[in-house]
Amino acid sequence: MSDLTISDQVSIGGCVKRPLSFDADAFGERADRRTLAFQVVCTFDGAHGAARPMEGVPLCALIREAEPAFEQRTDFKRIVIVAESVEGYRALFSWNELFNTVIGDGVAVAWPQGRPAGPYALVSLHDQATGPRYVQRLASVTLQKVW
Repeated sequence: MSDLTISDQVSIGGCVKRPLSFDADAFGERADRRTLAFQVVCTFDGAHGAARPMEGVPLCALIREAEPAFEQRTDFKRIVIVAESVEGYRALFSWNELFNTVIGDGVAVAWPQGRPAGPYALVSLHDQATGPRYVQRLASVTLQKVW
């Protein structure tokens, strides 16, 4: 795999006050790192292999650090979170889904266990089918206003 298909950092940007980038050093120092067991489950053909041992950081914590730039009290209703790979694959979450449901508790920026250098991925552990929102080679997470 060439260097063009692996990102050595993950950026958080868009509708935020403090755009941020996280690399191996930043992820390695985080107190909120946790061990994850992630299994890819596709919508049509079920599980793909055994659970993968990973480590990760909750996405909601990273978004909070970037300080969403809400201008009005109800702006959170207009925000979607777009996770994008280096190849352009995207997965979407609504603000309410991440911050007001159990789904958000299981969404993390993750990497192979013991190696915070990546490659990074976005995982959604509480989805029934985890495959569609599994973003391999994660490059960015963007908060976008949709109206």
